[in-house]
Amino acid sequence: MSAMRKDAMTPPNELPPPPPAPDERPWKDRAGLLDARARAMGALARWYLAPHRALLLWLSTLVFALGWSLAVSGFQFLVKGEIIEHVLGVIFLGLALGATVPSSLGVVSGIRRDVFVGACLRDWAELERDPRTLPHWRVSGGALLWLGPSIVLACLGLALGGFAAFSDVGTESVGTVAGIGLVFVAAGALGMAKAIDYYRLVSRELRPDGGPDAYGPDPLDPDSGYGDGFSGDGFSAEGFSDEGFCSD
Repeated sequence: MSAMRKDAMTPPNELPPPPPAPDERPWKDRAGLLDARARAMGALARWYLAPHRALLLWLSTLVFALGWSLAVSGFQFLVKGEIIEHVLGVIFLGLALGATVPSSLGVVSGIRRDVFVGACLRDWAELERDPRTLPHWRVSGGALLWLGPSIVLACLGLALGGFAAFSDVGTESVGTVAGIGLVFVAAGALGMAKAIDYYRLVSRELRPDGGPDAYGPDPLDPDSGYGDGFSGDGFSAEGFSDEGFCSD
């Protein structure tokens, strides 16, 4: 990770920072590296796939879709030329701004944080590869929670877009339906991209490297030194905790 990207943002909610440069790494052996890597990736992955972040995305999508509907109705009122319609148009456009601006700003802010945290997660993952530490940072069901509803949302958006394009609805309704469909497709694509990104990290961790020693010394060998930094259940001997890594 470049220095420019490190300085551009700080980790949200005191999440682990990007891994240090090769000449600044404090780990004395591979076990220490795997311990720090698993703790950092655990905190990052739990933030990255947090259920409340998915709910915020879907809620923001619905609020933006509502704002889009109000905006289209407001413009339609304005072009009718009657005084009462002009008043209603201004009211609807004001409500539309109140719905679309905060929701879009929230989504943009969330995307920026997701990009940064996802990059940190990939940087930590690229330090090593060891499927034995995967249970320490894998978020069970987290990616599926993002993937399933996102697919449904994207399919619903495509269906709405197809309905607007090929049905006989009036021109006043085409803009509303097509716009909502586009919003749903975009939100679904964001959720699917995050889930797929995480699945790629997991599959990379599980991919064999081509040899019996591909992942370092045998953990069952007492002379391998692998267990120096881990207790018998695979966690750090000092306690596998996220304290100091993530306050979320």
